[in-house]
Amino acid sequence: MDLHMKDKVAVVAGGSTGIGFAAAVCFLEEGCRVALFSRNTRKLMEAEAALEGMGYTDVMMESVDATDENAVNEFARCAAERFGTIDYWVNVAGGSLRKPLNKVTMEEFDGAVAVNFKSAFIGCNAAAQYMKRNERGGAIVNVSSMAAHRVAAGRTLYGCTKAALEKLTTAFAAELSPFHIRVNSVSPGLVLTELSRPVVPEEGTEDFQNFFTEYLIKRPGDAREVGAPIVLLCSDAFGFTTAADIRVDGGADAVYETRWIEENVELLRE
Repeated sequence: MDLHMKDKVAVVAGGSTGIGFAAAVCFLEEGCRVALFSRNTRKLMEAEAALEGMGYTDVMMESVDATDENAVNEFARCAAERFGTIDYWVNVAGGSLRKPLNKVTMEEFDGAVAVNFKSAFIGCNAAAQYMKRNERGGAIVNVSSMAAHRVAAGRTLYGCTKAALEKLTTAFAAELSPFHIRVNSVSPGLVLTELSRPVVPEEGTEDFQNFFTEYLIKRPGDAREVGAPIVLLCSDAFGFTTAADIRVDGGADAVYETRWIEENVELLRE
């Protein structure tokens, strides 16, 4: 499917690994010029090597802290100067904290808000500066989580920050609409990445089956299965979509009780 994105400019904040890296690759496959940043220099070097192995050598990459407004604005300026403009911006940077709320320190609270909420606020404003200059505007996608829609045991603060991110997405969609800038979010379920792999049981085991009991698709997602919807949301194919959240969670948030479905497959087959 040709999304007519050739030579468009995409910035991915948190693009060195996981969903961010997958989104960057998907943009490149559509012919976009890509700039990505991450605060992890080692991961950036690994990402650069991986992209070069795929034949992509003209990718702008820098070590930038997504919560540092001045640094992000400078990266945006350099990207726009190098490529001429910014058409798409994806805010992926984030982090999870596994603690009940009564055990969270104020330092941890501030850190979670900064990386999951403040970073997107900074990114949206940085992107808008350049998209407002484009006659056709642009598109921004914030990466939320299914944790924004349900209480995830031990990760409640993470869910709270992601819920706030979705409200921020709606607010930016409203305020940037006069400039033809669309703002949406995606809410992934469990995606198999370097960070999540240690907590996912071995495939084929009973533990694996139990782990995905509440998923309609009984497996973890692949990062590309989130990266591709992100690119689609940016494309003109979704030109009438803004202030929306697309759930890419294997159906984990669709059904309250999946066991009945599993026990009555033959009845449903009739």
